Amino acid sequence: MENLVLIAYYVSLAVSVIWRIAQLTAVGLGVWALIDTFTHDASHFIAADKRTKGFWLGVNAAGVAVVLLMGATSMLGLLGVVANAVYLADVRPALQYYSPVRVRSSIRFPNGRGGYQGGRGPRDWTPGR
Repeated sequence: MENLVLIAYYVSLAVSVIWRIAQLTAVGLGVWALIDTFTHDASHFIAADKRTKGFWLGVNAAGVAVVLLMGATSMLGLLGVVANAVYLADVRPALQYYSPVRVRSSIRFPNGRGGYQGGRGPRDWTPGR
């Protein structure tokens, strides 16, 4: 009988640790969505045919607040997690399409000896250079 009590104790301890990890993950998800909303330009939301930046800031902030106050296991907390997950799964990929493209600032040109000269090369592309 003692073994069953020990097993029940350790199982309940493991379940409580898993719930804590789920709570922290829900808060982390919401904070990630909120920070990502701040980083995008407001015009990208309109171009992606999504709601406005202010709307998504409000939804993500409310989702984080509800999860922090009520927990992710409550009904409202679950709605907060779902709202943040919708932003990350649907809106964020659409916004990334309109992100600026990073381009190399210098081009490497052959210097004729089999190597490359660093920095910017000449502007004309005539053969034999």
